[in-house]
Amino acid sequence: MVDNRRRGLPATGTTSDEIRSWCDQSRLPGDRPELSDTAAILIASGFLTPSGRAIVVRRISTGLPVPVLHGGFGDLRRLGRAIAQSEHQLANPMMPSVVAAVMRNRVNGLHRRRDDARKLIVTAKGVFAGGTRAIRRERRENVYLEIEERERLFAGLMCTPTPDVNTSGYMKRAGTAAMDRLAGVVGQVASKSGYPQAGEWATQILAPEQDGGTTAPVATPGSVAFVDGYETLLFVAGHFYDRIVRNPAWLSDHFEIQRTQVNLHAELAEIAADVIALRAVRIDLDRAKRNGGFDRSFAEHIDRREAALRPVWTELIDRVQALGEVASVVESAAVELRVLAEYDRASTIDDRIDDLIARSGDREISVDNAKRLTEQVRSGEEQLRIYRDVLQGNIARISPAVPRELPARYEPS
Repeated sequence: MVDNRRRGLPATGTTSDEIRSWCDQSRLPGDRPELSDTAAILIASGFLTPSGRAIVVRRISTGLPVPVLHGGFGDLRRLGRAIAQSEHQLANPMMPSVVAAVMRNRVNGLHRRRDDARKLIVTAKGVFAGGTRAIRRERRENVYLEIEERERLFAGLMCTPTPDVNTSGYMKRAGTAAMDRLAGVVGQVASKSGYPQAGEWATQILAPEQDGGTTAPVATPGSVAFVDGYETLLFVAGHFYDRIVRNPAWLSDHFEIQRTQVNLHAELAEIAADVIALRAVRIDLDRAKRNGGFDRSFAEHIDRREAALRPVWTELIDRVQALGEVASVVESAAVELRVLAEYDRASTIDDRIDDLIARSGDREISVDNAKRLTEQVRSGEEQLRIYRDVLQGNIARISPAVPRELPARYEPS
């Protein structure tokens, strides 16, 4: 076996304590790529009913098409964030009317983009069955996702775990060039209208909003930030899922039995459903404690119920950590398979060398045959030259050297 430490690879996967620390800080070390479309859809299926979630998993497991979005679903999350932030700014009664007009046009454009994305997901042509017969067939096969479930799926995709969505750079990452031009437009409006505060509005529009007076996690150099620990855990689970399913070793024949033992698509969907449900319960508990915390017995009851939920959070972290272990093992196996492939390639080179050596006698026989053939061709050329000379003489005899002139009229002698 190959020593992973010598090759610079981690000997073990991510620990549960590391994942817990990431969730507590709502931050991951290093630059993390966006989740794949499949991982985003499986996480969004956590917002569906159990039957709808099972249909999504079944479609992905059987290779049936699922909705995709150009640029990835991370852009959809940033689009929703841009809409929420712009509408929050528009709700401020102190905003100058000239700036509000610019913002209103911008919000309308963002809404149109969101509606276009919704059509691609809810009424996607070529993804879900459209005709009556096709719908009935997919319903019989239990792979047809109803319109109501697709609406929930779109709402879930609007919450796709996305790195740095709450930081000042998320607008630019959304690819909205018009938002970058907005500061210049507002500056021109400020100079023409005489509103000195209009320039400040541009900075506030492009900066993240602070909800409830709390400070959103800010990404530091070499790390990515998320909204809260729940979103962090969802992203980590999707990240591990992508590392596994994108690895050629996992799709090789060596892990055929393991692929039948676990359904990674269902595992990610169930983790997402539990994390989303736990977050909803915690929000309700916090709201209940804020509203009725003045009652001591009620507050103690809430604390007991909250303590009962802590093992659930630990179990979810352990499940995600197990995915990380699988990803680490598969990546280590991929290194081993590459080494075995090099060994196989080297062994084929040895076989080819031995074959060349063994065929040396055949090559000597082939050389002798080639020499004999050359001599035969040369003798044949001599015979052809004789034949050409003979033919040339015969042709000379047939065609006289001095051409004869026939009389204009034939007269017998």
